[in-house]
Amino acid sequence: MALAKADWDLMKRVCDYFESTKLTEEQLRAQREKQKKRGYEAKTDNNGSINETAAHFKLTRTKVTKMLVTMGAYSSPQVEQVQELRNQGLNVKEIAAQLKISVGTVSSYLPYTDEFHGTAEPSEHARAVREYRAYEKARAERQVQNQGKKAMMEERNGREQEMSKDEMDRVEGKTAGDDWKKDLDSRLSFTATDSRRPRITYEMIEESGIGERSRAALEAGGIELPEDDREAERERLRNKLKETGSLSSEERLDLGEFPGALYDRNTLDLEEIYGNELPYEPREMIRLHLELDADFSDSEKETMRKYGSMEGETISRDVVVSDDLPLYALHYVIQRAFGWQNSHLHRFYLPDEAVERLTESVEQWMDQVGVIYRSPLMDENAEFWADDYEGGSFKNWLRKKYTGPCVSQCWDEGLIGARESLEQIDLDREYYVEYGHYGFNGDEGEDGDGDEEEALPLRCSPVYGWDGRKFDPPEKSKYVHKFRVEVMKARDLPISLLDQVFERGAFDILERLPIGQVLAVRNMHCLDDFRDGEYVSDYQEMLDDGMDDEIDEILESGFNSPMKQPFVYSFTDELLYQYDFGDNWQISITGSRNCTDLVEEGKITQDMLDKSNIKARVTYRPVLLARDGEMLIDDVGGASGMAEFIRAINTMRRGERDENGMTRTQLKEWAKSQGWHKDDSTDYHLI
Repeated sequence: MALAKADWDLMKRVCDYFESTKLTEEQLRAQREKQKKRGYEAKTDNNGSINETAAHFKLTRTKVTKMLVTMGAYSSPQVEQVQELRNQGLNVKEIAAQLKISVGTVSSYLPYTDEFHGTAEPSEHARAVREYRAYEKARAERQVQNQGKKAMMEERNGREQEMSKDEMDRVEGKTAGDDWKKDLDSRLSFTATDSRRPRITYEMIEESGIGERSRAALEAGGIELPEDDREAERERLRNKLKETGSLSSEERLDLGEFPGALYDRNTLDLEEIYGNELPYEPREMIRLHLELDADFSDSEKETMRKYGSMEGETISRDVVVSDDLPLYALHYVIQRAFGWQNSHLHRFYLPDEAVERLTESVEQWMDQVGVIYRSPLMDENAEFWADDYEGGSFKNWLRKKYTGPCVSQCWDEGLIGARESLEQIDLDREYYVEYGHYGFNGDEGEDGDGDEEEALPLRCSPVYGWDGRKFDPPEKSKYVHKFRVEVMKARDLPISLLDQVFERGAFDILERLPIGQVLAVRNMHCLDDFRDGEYVSDYQEMLDDGMDDEIDEILESGFNSPMKQPFVYSFTDELLYQYDFGDNWQISITGSRNCTDLVEEGKITQDMLDKSNIKARVTYRPVLLARDGEMLIDDVGGASGMAEFIRAINTMRRGERDENGMTRTQLKEWAKSQGWHKDDSTDYHLI
């Protein structure tokens, strides 16, 4: 999406102010003389003050640097290196690794290519969020004033005679966990919205007679169904455990009462705890582990562990969800779990090895668009179909988005709509394909290490423009050795270069897909022989399971209904999520059927897990099981910026200012304006 005029105007004002901070020649000479007297190496440049500019506009130093780079008003040898490597096709993380700098620094040295936030012309969603935050701030101030008045009244009336809530609970014999059901409100699950279909209930099944017809059909085919003997089987296994003191792993699994049981938990036990029959849907709950790919330095890890509530190597969340939760709804879960405000673009995608396993050619990729992948040519506004926030509580809005049962209304993600968008692709269009190895080779561009390695496809660019003008072949860069150029048709391009053909990602995953159809979850339970979840080895295996017939049926019908799409078999054991392509937050998503590790490590008890399981089933909403690390902030500068923010607000002295000229109080106020808060909610708390 193009930068708005207001954004360009703001960047122009930033550049003008930055220019005004440059010293005159006389001031520059005086500064250099002073540096020499103090034993410093005298500066030879006059770049102006980014810190002063950031403080003037109340922006972060990273954002100001990025604006100046975008406008061509700031450069350095490292900026040039970063941009050269980016032009060669390296991603942000690869550039950071090669130059041994942080991902946030790399991002600040690359120009804006789409709309940035926190500017003069925010999106409708961002504007609504800001207006509501201002309303919440004013309301909070009024509450503080009212609470102060109330406290004074209580003190005058003998507040010391009042019994505290904890004392009342002790008198009544209550414990802190007795109110765990207070948030069990399933009414929201039935609220009519465009993205929620009716919830199936046992009453609906009985009224429609579906169960009886299914049973009769099976029995007519010679298949006898056993009566429901769950209670008898559970009693038998419990008696055996009582008599012998042990059960086999298979029997423990059947009983569903081993530590960490979630997916395999005995439903009768859950209903005894709940005191009622559990709803028909959801029927299968899984645990997702969401881990931030932060790449903290040792000092940043120390800061986050000391001040940022982080115990492990990075920030993570563990959430129990229904396996029919679509990815578009999982996006809102991640936003809530990590504290972001849905203010930037995002995508779900696969690790490179999974793409290589599933997709072998451009033509096969085209067959998979609408089945696994989004079309990179879909309408750019189609993906925002669910972003209808207009004000009010942002958390409540998010909660409605991930309360099931959910169904996507993004018609452009349907099989027919996706295939139609690909009709504009010309498979005979020619491209220059550059081969070689990345590595700095000096100014003369001599070949470096890796001469015996096979040259890899690095980059592609069209031979002819859309106006028919022929472009010159690309020239060798000093950052590439074993360089050669080939001309290829689009149909023959290496699959690793397909992302470079389109402005949008070629391998972004369809967000209408349920997480259970995408992610193969581990069978983590008492049977050690069954640890890893299974997924299809390649795309052909998926087709051989009958999906090819479904695809043909849908295409022949010509009816592009979101409810009528091919059933996909799990195709990866790790799913990746990226949010805010500037700050470049990346989350690794893995799943397991149970939570044995969380219970064994003492992060959650089986009692807490059971109550979370019940909450998730009754409310049809995800439940937070465990957290590691502080809530994150939009536009803070990525993981490194977050660590610096946490360090600053916990170590700065009164009156001290950071490199952007902000005091500790100002930093906290800025973070609150971005929706940040310290979330101290307990475990098994509803997201």
